[in-house]
Amino acid sequence: MKRRKGLDVQAEGTGISAPLSQHVNLLGALLGEAIRSQMGEEIFGRVEQLRTWCKSAYQEGKTALRDRAFEEIRKLSTEEILRLLRAYTAFFHLVNNAEKREIIRINRERERHSDSTHPRTESIAEAVYRLKQDGFTYRQVLTFLEKLDIQPTLTAHPTEARRRSILYKQQSIAALLAQLRGEDLSEDEREETLEQIYQQIYLLLATDEVRSERLRVSDEVQQGLHFFTTTIWETIPRIYRDLQRALSASYGRSPELPVFFRYRSWIGSDQDGNPFVTPDVTRDTFRQHRAAVLRRHVEALQDLHREMSISARLVEVPAALRRTIEADAQIIPMPDEILNSYRYEPFRIKIRYMLAKLLRLQAEAEAVSEAERKNLKSIDYTAADFVAELELLRDCLLESGLRDLAENERLGLLILRARTFGFHLAASDIRQHSNMHAKAVAELLQAAGVSAGYADLDEAQRVKLLEKELHNPRPLVRDWQRLSSDTRYIMGTFQLIREIFHRDRPAFGSYVISMTHDVSDMLEVLLLAKESGLWRLDEAGQVHSELDVVPLLETIEDLSGARALLDAIFRHPLYRRHLKARGRFQEIMLGYSDSNKDGGY
Repeated sequence: MKRRKGLDVQAEGTGISAPLSQHVNLLGALLGEAIRSQMGEEIFGRVEQLRTWCKSAYQEGKTALRDRAFEEIRKLSTEEILRLLRAYTAFFHLVNNAEKREIIRINRERERHSDSTHPRTESIAEAVYRLKQDGFTYRQVLTFLEKLDIQPTLTAHPTEARRRSILYKQQSIAALLAQLRGEDLSEDEREETLEQIYQQIYLLLATDEVRSERLRVSDEVQQGLHFFTTTIWETIPRIYRDLQRALSASYGRSPELPVFFRYRSWIGSDQDGNPFVTPDVTRDTFRQHRAAVLRRHVEALQDLHREMSISARLVEVPAALRRTIEADAQIIPMPDEILNSYRYEPFRIKIRYMLAKLLRLQAEAEAVSEAERKNLKSIDYTAADFVAELELLRDCLLESGLRDLAENERLGLLILRARTFGFHLAASDIRQHSNMHAKAVAELLQAAGVSAGYADLDEAQRVKLLEKELHNPRPLVRDWQRLSSDTRYIMGTFQLIREIFHRDRPAFGSYVISMTHDVSDMLEVLLLAKESGLWRLDEAGQVHSELDVVPLLETIEDLSGARALLDAIFRHPLYRRHLKARGRFQEIMLGYSDSNKDGGY
């Protein structure tokens, strides 16, 4: 066995478990070896000496050691300090990785010692078990789940600022640590795994923590897509599976669950204060989201195709399956060689047609230029159509007597992910500052000859004027190109929303108004929506709108007056009719960053 002389961490006795101590000690040793190899013996010695002094100063209260470390650091050059920072940063990242693996180990250990009457602490199973113990019936729990709506939102704020190059290496290290716990590893396999961990640590130490240039919006979009198509994509099915198992354990029944998890994103669509998030950038973000999720669906469907080798010579084929294949043949050309190869495998033929539709949509989404898109033959195939065809496959398997295949995990995961992520992956919210809307409305009113001084009006006068224009069916301005760049920007955004609605309605979430102070802030957005064809008042006085408008209350004053403001908004006759058009549902957002700056934590 190769001996490694690195950082002598000695994590035992620091209040952490023995398995975690072993991993921390191992990672410290491997990191120390990499530091010695890359930075030299002198830097390694400083890293170890300062670490030892600071550890003793903390654990034993030896302030003299802390002061000694401080004086030693003062003598170092900038280059030496940067090397020390790189070494310690790598160490903290590695320890964090080990801690995450330890959480997984502890949860699995608890799972092994749990049962239906003693579920794992803080698990979904425990939550469902408590509902049963508290007297909730199976029907009541299902009713609750049908109303449940969880929509986590990813933002571009640097909650995860590390480069993907760093993240990939850390993920590799985490996977190798898990592999190292395998009890059936031979000595050679263990040594090979240790060498692979060392190589990743060595690379980690030689990789820039920050990019060579400032993060662009396109980089932020790619970062978000990374998490959507990896961690989130893999985790969502586990949540539903755990819930189904919990219901089965506590109530003896496991239904097909409603979709209560959907995602939203502000990345590439949060315009407030970011001039780089233009309508074109948001349009491209929508395209990239669509292309990414279609790629994942195509991969999953290809896996299902490999599996569904069901012969019509051995199993009766439902008429519904034959009919849908005949319908597909009318609109999707399929090479004779494929039809001949699978002439006795109708399930595979159906999946081939579904793949052809997805691939056509994927090519359209991946086309960067308008010229490329024009050369592609479009197809009318929605996420709802995709889900319906997947469910048809499942129903046909049941009708053919193949229940075990109908309940196959691969098909079930496809259906669940198609229902959760659709063809959009995450619904984009657009956020803009209320001042930008007020300026755009003022310019539109002036250009139309309605009012030259909207900005000077008080709140009551603004509301009265906005009401009048919302009742007037004619547009204020027909040619936006002669307006200022800021107003064209705003109108271009609403035009984009209309495009997204036409292409894939679930791909857009809500329109969020930063710094909402008054009723006029809400009515201004309705007027801008009306100008873009997103909002209409018909002759009978009924509002037609697909746009959800969200007030974002951020200052202490606005939060304190939230009840009065919302009461005024909901009492306004036109806005009340707008709410009726939106199913009497109003999303409200409470800001935390500006309120903390305004009034403290």
